[in-house]
Amino acid sequence: MTREFSRHRDGEAVARAAASAVAGRIAAGVARRGAFSLVLAGGSTPKRAYEVLAAEHRGLPWQSVHLFWGDERCVPPDDPDSNYAMSKTALLDRVPVPAPNVHRVRGELGAPAAADECERDLRAHFRGAASPAFDLVLLGMGEDGHTASLFPGNAALAETKRWAVAVETTAKAPCWRTVG
Repeated sequence: MTREFSRHRDGEAVARAAASAVAGRIAAGVARRGAFSLVLAGGSTPKRAYEVLAAEHRGLPWQSVHLFWGDERCVPPDDPDSNYAMSKTALLDRVPVPAPNVHRVRGELGAPAAADECERDLRAHFRGAASPAFDLVLLGMGEDGHTASLFPGNAALAETKRWAVAVETTAKAPCWRTVG
């Protein structure tokens, strides 16, 4: 794995650079393997990158891309706090990803049920694998140091067998989240 760091003048430049990097990885991955698995980050930070990706990279082989989410709040899919809702508006409604390739975490089921369903979906997609092997995982970091609903000190950090877990958090307000 190589690590690259770059500086950009503002948030718009960061969004454009991120969209371009994701597009390049998708194109190369599909050309090499015929498919690409992308884990989307939630929150407000990646929204503009998703908008740029949709607007400026429509020619990507979207039919070969499988989309997953690193985490989801336990809210309906149209709730303003839903990571899926943000991704749908910014990206999914604007690119031709086939519905079966959208592996949404159904947070509205409640965290334990959503985590169980997410795990079954991941295991079906990555049949026979010891663990999921995504082509690209996008992550952000919250002000409290969490990423993908993995909060500092939370018991979920010690999980070694499950591919998706329910996480209880008090971030913003007490709630459950599902980490896939």
